[in-house]
Amino acid sequence: MEVQTFRAHSMQEALQLVRRTLGPEAAVLQAKEVGRGALSWLTGAREIEVLALSGVHLPSRFEDADDGPTCVPPASRCEKHPTEEAAADLLVPEASQRWDYRAKFQADLRCQAGDLPSLVEQLAAAPALPVDRELPLPSADLLRQMRQAEISPDCARDLIAQIDSSMTDWGLPDPPQMLAQLQYLLEQEIQIAGPICLATTRPRVVALIGPTGVGKTTTIAKLAAEFRLRKHRRVGFITLDTYRIAAVDQIRAYAEVFELPLEVVSTPREMRIAVERLSGLDLILIDTAGRSPRDEVRLQELKSLLGEAQPDEVHLVLSAASSMSSLIHAARRFQPVGVTAMVLTKLDEAPKFGGLLSLLRDSGLPLSYLTDGQRVPEDIRAAESSRLAKMMLGLDTIQAES
Repeated sequence: MEVQTFRAHSMQEALQLVRRTLGPEAAVLQAKEVGRGALSWLTGAREIEVLALSGVHLPSRFEDADDGPTCVPPASRCEKHPTEEAAADLLVPEASQRWDYRAKFQADLRCQAGDLPSLVEQLAAAPALPVDRELPLPSADLLRQMRQAEISPDCARDLIAQIDSSMTDWGLPDPPQMLAQLQYLLEQEIQIAGPICLATTRPRVVALIGPTGVGKTTTIAKLAAEFRLRKHRRVGFITLDTYRIAAVDQIRAYAEVFELPLEVVSTPREMRIAVERLSGLDLILIDTAGRSPRDEVRLQELKSLLGEAQPDEVHLVLSAASSMSSLIHAARRFQPVGVTAMVLTKLDEAPKFGGLLSLLRDSGLPLSYLTDGQRVPEDIRAAESSRLAKMMLGLDTIQAES
């Protein structure tokens, strides 16, 4: 299907040349007038140039009169307007032939439009790709880097706009400096609650809540080990997780290993009594059953139970390996329970972290802890904005400290 070029003095001669060379099934791609040689601007000599090829299924321009009728379009779509016919009669023979050729080609295309959409129509219907051509090259490169890190398009555009607005103070764009500015902006977006701070006169009551399967019990065990084994503080457990099979046995095993008191409660009254029993400790950690963000009844029940405990901190535990839409939805649904901070777990299972920016912006919650494995108490650390900003950009990984 090689495209060939034909030149002749007139359109009729050019088409005859195409037919003799490529056959009656040849397809004409383009026809135009061109100059004849370098002195054509002096002599005024012109030629007709035709681009054609064979082997492509397009309406033929060279059907013989005895080949039978061609596709006759319905009058509603393909009937020629009277003014077009009158105009065709006034043309000189060569121009008239060109008009007939174009009109026939357009009519044939309209006949096939219902069954075979054109390539142009298919391309027009295709989803548009992100266009960054209006951005300077360094900004466009930075935008692509953020998209590769799975930072949402809206967040990425907003960050680029902030960087570009400050470029007037820098002079010429400098990619390393722009990347440093982006990291700085991300750090400002990440609010940090800090680790749990114990009081000196009364126990600190901290509850962990969240959907099912995000690692609340394992996170509580890590916190208990941190304060009991490393900081030598008095710690106790209260568990509300009486729904899952063996859930109480799991936290009881941790309590026995760390030699911690454990209270199991299922009603607001039992919660109040359990807190009173553990009032002589430094830290009371409350483990809760996983709730579906869509279960309004269970969420209200959880809020009622925690109301009796009057916790100083309520940490929403979410898995960083979950989809961003489910994380945002869960944060919105759990916040009325009284969330004060957020714990992100399973960072070792998440491929990228740029999407977390959307979660932090939407929820407005500060981060307290990050966990990245099952080891107790090793795989937990207080959240740091600088470290997480690098992770969002793919400049740092969890494995770096493994």
